[in-house]
Amino acid sequence: MITTIFKGTKRQISLLFVLCSLLFSVACSDEFLEEKKNYGNFDNTTVFSDYNGANERIASLYYWLLPVSTGGDGNGTNAPNDWTSIGNADRWAKSTEEYGGFSIFVNPEEEITYNASVANFDYFYVANDTYSPWGHIRNCNDVIEGVTASALSQEEKDELLGQAYFFRAYVYAHLVRIYGGVPIVDYVQDPVLGKDGDGSRLIIQRQTTKDCLDFICADLDRAASMLPARWPNEAVDFGRVTSGLAQALKGYMLLYYASPVFNRSDDQSRWTEAYEANKKALEMLQSGGFGLAYASNGGENNAANWARIWTDYTGSDGSVNEAVFITLHNTKDNVSGQPDYGKYNRWEHTIRPHNTNGGGGLTPTAEMVDLFPMADGLKPGESAIPYDKNKFWLNRDPRFYRTFAFPGTQWQFSQGGVDLTDAALNGIIYPGLLSGAKYELWSYMYNDVEEDLEKVTTSSGYWPDLVAGSADKVGSHSVYVRKRSDDLHLHNVPFYEFINSSSNPKGFMKNAAPLISVRFAEVLLNFAEAAAGAGHYDEAMQALQQIRARVGYTADNGYGLPDGISGDRAKLLSAILYERQIELAFEGKRYEDMHRWMLFDGGQGQGSIKPSWALTGFGGNTCTYLGVAPLNGTKRHNIVLYCYDVSNGSKDPTTGSRPNALTLDEDFTYSAGKYANDAVEEMAGFYDDYLLRKDVNADGNDAALTINYRPTYYFLGLRQNAMQTNPTLHQTVGWHDLGRNADGLFDPLSDTLPE
Repeated sequence: MITTIFKGTKRQISLLFVLCSLLFSVACSDEFLEEKKNYGNFDNTTVFSDYNGANERIASLYYWLLPVSTGGDGNGTNAPNDWTSIGNADRWAKSTEEYGGFSIFVNPEEEITYNASVANFDYFYVANDTYSPWGHIRNCNDVIEGVTASALSQEEKDELLGQAYFFRAYVYAHLVRIYGGVPIVDYVQDPVLGKDGDGSRLIIQRQTTKDCLDFICADLDRAASMLPARWPNEAVDFGRVTSGLAQALKGYMLLYYASPVFNRSDDQSRWTEAYEANKKALEMLQSGGFGLAYASNGGENNAANWARIWTDYTGSDGSVNEAVFITLHNTKDNVSGQPDYGKYNRWEHTIRPHNTNGGGGLTPTAEMVDLFPMADGLKPGESAIPYDKNKFWLNRDPRFYRTFAFPGTQWQFSQGGVDLTDAALNGIIYPGLLSGAKYELWSYMYNDVEEDLEKVTTSSGYWPDLVAGSADKVGSHSVYVRKRSDDLHLHNVPFYEFINSSSNPKGFMKNAAPLISVRFAEVLLNFAEAAAGAGHYDEAMQALQQIRARVGYTADNGYGLPDGISGDRAKLLSAILYERQIELAFEGKRYEDMHRWMLFDGGQGQGSIKPSWALTGFGGNTCTYLGVAPLNGTKRHNIVLYCYDVSNGSKDPTTGSRPNALTLDEDFTYSAGKYANDAVEEMAGFYDDYLLRKDVNADGNDAALTINYRPTYYFLGLRQNAMQTNPTLHQTVGWHDLGRNADGLFDPLSDTLPE
């Protein structure tokens, strides 16, 4: 049953005027907020009678469906669109190499079943009508029907309908990636029996995955035909979806359908469709002024310009925009009893250390740190450059220095007029915190307990400069996620207002930084993968080379790519997926890549669910085909740089011995026994003299507990509540069907429906 949660024919429309921050630039006036009418007491006849009212209905779609900076860890019951991963340590990212800690999908001690008590894993049946995917779909259908039947001009209708069709496809795309086929509802259902015939129009069965994909693509074709390549009045309309974005989503969904999770036989026609759709997406985006920002100079000063993509509202270098799908924010104050005007991006606060009044930081795994390329572009262990795991920051890919923060580096911020000696920061200036513009990260641990040197559990001891939050608090990591940071060294007019407060908002919370959830680089990599899969190796190589060239690799060194990949489909696909791991790290993309390619187990165990599910393409094992190790059976770790000195006890043994912190502008290469930069040489000496790397367990201290992503999770089953609400819904193969008390009959890989 799709619509029992709705309560009438009149729409109670939530016009949350915070949408100023979502649809318009932060320079929009307060009058914009004050001039709005309350449409909540009007029916559709009134709302769609003029453009402004209809546009407010479109605005509600943006509010509920744009990705949010805190999203990724729920199913929409906590906040609008908190089911889209954007790079936080959420349940999606914690199912990959990026973060440790067992998510519900990889927890070896807890299995998800149709009646499991695991909270918030259900993305199909969400009883709260405010957050239900079917509520969002109904909202889109309501707009589509209202606008279509209105007296608006055709130009106005197309502009509005294009956006509604995009968002309907966007919701369906999320459902199909998780469940395969789902019910297709393309009209506003009326839950009042008698108004919708005998009620049969309320009972809609799951459709095949192919039917759902065709429906999504049809919506996106409509959207692409109706939307502009670039909105002409960007002062008002920047942030709205475009024709190129609609085509890019179509290309991505066709790429998903060509990937092994849906394409067990490696059907080449699917790769060809994905190739053609993604090629068209690039053309449409480029016609709208989108492209790789800093394409010719992103690698200077260790990818400083590459990092500046996130310090501009449009991800622009002044010639092209990198940002393809974007959520805007502001620094407006929230007023008691008034609409929620303030819309803050919490990313910067999340990634900053405690001693900057930040949220404490995000902890990348040791495995993630170690997999980044060396300075020649090749993986550690495959590169001719030796890899020193203790001085892991030497000789790395330029993007490494803008993706991770590590001890002995500056991480500047704007303190504004805030006195950093305020009591909220314990009334002192820490040695590493002379001022925001001179902030230095010294995140190592020290104590005098000799046995801690051998532990793989979190050590006891102290962290200097109160980087862990308090003098006796045991921290967990020495390396932080730095990706997408608004670094004062790169951006002298920051998006945030720094606040020295212990209450909300505090630190970097009040932040107007845009959230870029799709950028041109991702679309280019989508095209590269589809081209490689379809056999267009030259085009795939050219796209991959463009990504590499931006950060400083050249034709002289083969763009740092492995030899022999240009004519080898499997090796080329593997190189593209590896590039996605690096270029798109901590942007919320890795889980879907692992899911698409079944990289948790290589697709093994699928035949035991249903014989026809066994992989017959990709050599029968995607991990073997790509030459990568499956994630299942492994354990992730966090890096702790540890300083042991029995003579100093609780005193920092490095006091007075720290060298100048690195700005990241230095040349980090070391070759032929010589450092290219004196400051780097001093820092390397400091590491040699004082710091020892320890990789501590990030997935619990029981060594027997390792990642276990079960074969049935590639297609989630329906929860008990959905089957109880609509007993005619067929359960997914491999999951228990409540009504039949047997295994499910719905096959996400079949083009026919169960009888």
